[in-house]
Amino acid sequence: MWIRRLSLALPLVAAGCYSFSGGGGLPGHIRTAYVEPVDNQSTRFGIAETLTERLLEAARQRLGLQLASEDQADAIIRATIRQYTDDAVSFDAVEGQGADVFQRRVTITATVEIYDRAQDVAIWSSQALSGAGEYEPGSETEEQGTEIAIENLVQKIVDGAQSQW
Repeated sequence: MWIRRLSLALPLVAAGCYSFSGGGGLPGHIRTAYVEPVDNQSTRFGIAETLTERLLEAARQRLGLQLASEDQADAIIRATIRQYTDDAVSFDAVEGQGADVFQRRVTITATVEIYDRAQDVAIWSSQALSGAGEYEPGSETEEQGTEIAIENLVQKIVDGAQSQW
């Protein structure tokens, strides 16, 4: 079975239709990246630093890029957090007595760009990319919902970068 798969893949590799070089699904000449510190335009303190750390990890581990200084990198990854919300999504409202909240959702919305320095062009961008994380207020914290939302946002950035080949 594996021989058949290999025989199907070899013509694609030989024809240059698929490249194992570069990072993830990025163009083959992109081997290094600089991750700019994330700009936070939301009211939530501390999430920019966490998102920056997660993007650094994702660039190396998921996209296979080496980290480099801004002037030496093949690509620059930029992100700006535009909005942070923490909304009740499941609750039981009792007239005159408030509400019992069973589930909340943290949503982080950002603009993201992966910029190819050699070609002087954005190879992937999104103006309103969102990651969400739900948590139960009785047994979990908002910080746990925030961590899940950041991880979901980073996964969408990785998926976007990998979709470019």
